[in-house]
Amino acid sequence: MRPALMALHGLDLELGQVVAGTTEPMIGEIRLAWWREALEGLDQGKVPAQPLLQLLAGEVLPRGVTGAELAGLEDRWIGLIGAEDVPAEHVGGGGLLFALAARLLGGEAALGELLGTAWALGEASDFGRVPTALRPLLALVRLSARDAAQARAGQPREPRGSAGRQLRMLRAIAFGR
Repeated sequence: MRPALMALHGLDLELGQVVAGTTEPMIGEIRLAWWREALEGLDQGKVPAQPLLQLLAGEVLPRGVTGAELAGLEDRWIGLIGAEDVPAEHVGGGGLLFALAARLLGGEAALGELLGTAWALGEASDFGRVPTALRPLLALVRLSARDAAQARAGQPREPRGSAGRQLRMLRAIAFGR
């Protein structure tokens, strides 16, 4: 599943880069619209010569995720263009991202959506015991919640690969909590 998950995450990162690199809101909207149309076109077998779209067509679509569903991730990012606050669509899009990832992992999409919403909000919600297939997503939620708590406290984020971050991820994956 790794290539499919990497492609899905890569799409979210690419859409985020469109927003981050936009100085002119209209240009950003046009670029996001191009991505939406290209993703929807994957369902008709139209695969442009763009590496990420080819990877999505080869790894994600054969596993039951449609181009139209992937295109829904554009809603996660378009509201951030020129926004002062994080819109609800961005948080909901985090739920969609994790719901799609949960389906790829063979887990329940509804639980994936809850995990993704918590991830987007940086909240440490109690999900009970999370099934093994979705524990990597839970690990990301735990890291996001810790990062948000540190930011609220005015503390710097722990470096990637630090012992604390690794322990948090291992605990979530091993125990599902």
